[in-house]
Amino acid sequence: MLYRITIENFFSIADTQEISFAVHGSAPDVPCFRGARFDENIRLPVSVGFFGSNASGKTTILRAIMCSFWFALHSFDGSTAMLFQAYRQKNWWEKPSKILIEFDSQMSDEAAPAKFRYELHISHAANDLSNKTVSYEALSYAPKGKFRRLFERKGQTFYFGQEFGISFANDPRKESIRSDASVLSTLAKLNHPQSIYLSQQINMLQTNFAGFNGRSAQRNDMSWLSIYAKDKACLERLNRELRRFDVGLESMSVEQGDQGFFAKLKHVGLDSFVFFGEESAGTQRFIEIFPRLHYALELGGLAVIDELDTDFHPLLLPELFRWFSDPSRNPRGA
Repeated sequence: MLYRITIENFFSIADTQEISFAVHGSAPDVPCFRGARFDENIRLPVSVGFFGSNASGKTTILRAIMCSFWFALHSFDGSTAMLFQAYRQKNWWEKPSKILIEFDSQMSDEAAPAKFRYELHISHAANDLSNKTVSYEALSYAPKGKFRRLFERKGQTFYFGQEFGISFANDPRKESIRSDASVLSTLAKLNHPQSIYLSQQINMLQTNFAGFNGRSAQRNDMSWLSIYAKDKACLERLNRELRRFDVGLESMSVEQGDQGFFAKLKHVGLDSFVFFGEESAGTQRFIEIFPRLHYALELGGLAVIDELDTDFHPLLLPELFRWFSDPSRNPRGA
């Protein structure tokens, strides 16, 4: 679960903006509020929606979450140039983009849940918007209420906490951490156990952002088909929900064709199946989004969905939110 996010000088956000998800103590005790994993006295919402006009910054908030996590996990392998852009006024171009996220995780399967804090500063070159370097990066956690440093970097100078399980006094792996890559993604590639475990925990995040690049998946992206083809349990769960939501729709199946997977749907009273592209926009949208919600609920992770309401019937959205508020559907606190 997320506790707090702070954003500064990132795309459409200039001055520091902070969002705290903690529920005020005077708020009623309702199913959509749940005690934090590490402290039941801290209540958090199981679902959060951002509403506003076009270009009001809703997607920028989601982009900050996704780009920071993508950088932490994958920057060793890929370019980060387009993930972080300064606010487009000259007086901001030479200032770093700053993002801080507090979330819950664990150091190991046996460890108790704790609050983690990841902070990232990305510097820009005023005359080259593709030139990005890390000016500051830190990961800390609070197993007993007070934050402890796991690692901290200031430029290319690194500091490591004892609990992170690494000493750089004589460790050659420090030479592999590039100025445009994260500590976590680099050490995970170099078989550092704590980095691998934390990367796996963060990687449970589910999203419809294509490649974590800040743009929602395009409608011609059919990658979700392979998920249903490989995971029969996910497909069976989808079909149960489709029968509940769409009158006359019995099931969807996924088959292998000459050009890849394709989906066909069976309707009551029809003698032949209907192709996915012939279904209503709302049904298509639900089928595309469903795996993200399904895996978040199964794993107890986080789902970040942009434009969730696109093409949906307005009565469907409250039902999806209720999934996360229902302990029987969401026993792991997604």
